[in-house]
Amino acid sequence: NEIELDFINSSKENCPKISFLVIDISKVPQKYEEFLENYFKVFQSKKNNFFTDISNYVAYEIGQPTHCYDANMINGSITLSEEKINKKFLSLLDQEICLNERSLIFRDDKDIINLAGIIGGKKTSCTSQTKNVIVESAYFNPESIIGKSIKYNINSEAAHKFERGVDPLMQEKALRRFIYLVQQHAEIENLKLYKDIEEKFNPVELDINVMKINKILGTDIKEKEYLNILSKLGFKIDQKITIPSYRFDIKHQNDLAEEVARTI
Repeated sequence: NEIELDFINSSKENCPKISFLVIDISKVPQKYEEFLENYFKVFQSKKNNFFTDISNYVAYEIGQPTHCYDANMINGSITLSEEKINKKFLSLLDQEICLNERSLIFRDDKDIINLAGIIGGKKTSCTSQTKNVIVESAYFNPESIIGKSIKYNINSEAAHKFERGVDPLMQEKALRRFIYLVQQHAEIENLKLYKDIEEKFNPVELDINVMKINKILGTDIKEKEYLNILSKLGFKIDQKITIPSYRFDIKHQNDLAEEVARTI
């Protein structure tokens, strides 16, 4: 079911797409399925708590970071805004961060609860007893995240991903994957989704120009071979070459040439 969440997006230019999941479980599981246990063993990662562990696994599996808030610790509405602030912020890692420049932040009615795309706050973080969560899955423009983790000396896997760009169509899919993983471990008592989408996704389309590709690479590839290479890499071929949403690094003919060179 979709819900009306008390959420205000005051920075749609920095976050044009965001989805939330409200999920309540009856009991926190004490044991994980084998595939999830193996994830922690293989990467020698430390377990945190059930919902954070699921969030970390989803980010590893499909590349879309999510953030979990303990729903019982949220006071009133949630607002996303870009603000010039001078304030101390205690992160979920117990690191006191002195925010002293323009930053993209989430607030509830009382305080800052998340340094957007980088790290959440201690006050609303999940614990081993958390059974009611709000899960956030957003697309942030990389320019709004770049440099912030270095500036504030934060080691953030989420920032690493957001700085390089994530698939702009993956936010709701990540939450649905999150639901499936929770279902494998616990009984769900309540489940609702919320979507805030500012703009429709328009894929990049580039002309079919094998002559240009050959000129860039110094090759003599035939058009059929060229298009076959791109097709096998997931590009849609019609009157033009349509770039898949997850290949946000492809913008120009030079980028297509690099794909061909890499394949060869």
